Order: sequence, then C-alpha cells, then structure tokens
Amino acid sequence: MIVEKKRLTAEAMQSQVALQLPPRHMLALVNVVIKNVLNGLHIKVVVANNQVAVQVCAVVYAINTIIAPTKLTCRIAT
Repeated sequence: MIVEKKRLTAEAMQSQVALQLPPRHMLALVNVVIKNVLNGLHIKVVVANNQVAVQVCAVVYAINTIIAPTKLTCRIAT
C-alpha cells in the first residue's frame, strides 16, 4: 500500500498560528572557590551548572589524597 502525501496549500499555511515562546531565563552562574589552606591561595571557577560545580569539588578532594599533607578546600557559592 502506497500512501500519497497531500501538498500543503497556501491557504492551509495562512491558517496556521505562530506562537511566541516566553523569554528563557539564563542559568545562574555558580562560583566554585578552591583554596589552599596552607598558604591562603585561592582560585574562583565560574560555571553555569550545579553538577559541574560538584564534579569540580570532587576532583579537588581527590587531589587532596595525592598531595597530602597539603589540604585544598572547595566551596560552592551562588
């Protein structure tokens, strides 16, 4: 069985309605602050996703196991 497609007429296109989408809100930027407790050095990483911020802190804490006794801290702030 062959299905034949109907052509779209100009009248059918004119009868269609276009709706405007509401404005999208940008994601809030999240600051990840990594600090070296020993000497007070710190770096701020700005990301737009909470999951990325959590992953960055997970890496910081993994690095702590390698560079002991130096301790790095990680704080997520908005």
